[in-house]
Amino acid sequence: PDLGALNAWLEARCMDCWERLRHAELPCSVSEVHASERPHLMVPGRPFDGFVEQTKRVSPTCLIQFEGNRYSVPASFANRPVSLRVYPDRLRVIAEG
Repeated sequence: PDLGALNAWLEARCMDCWERLRHAELPCSVSEVHASERPHLMVPGRPFDGFVEQTKRVSPTCLIQFEGNRYSVPASFANRPVSLRVYPDRLRVIAEG
């Protein structure tokens, strides 16, 4: 299964749990409270860009190391610090200049 399928399964599982879970203060389910609050919630301005960022130094041979693996980067990044953004499904290298 891919990450999209896992997220779909998790969403369905959470919604099922919310149907059965009673709200701590109100006499209804969490799902019912969410449905009543939903029209009043603000729509996010843009999708959440969830990543963990680390600073790395590119080797003279244009490699960065992450979790025991080496990844090649453009030669112009050699011997420079870069930001490594770690997403669930990819790595992104950000360099200034």
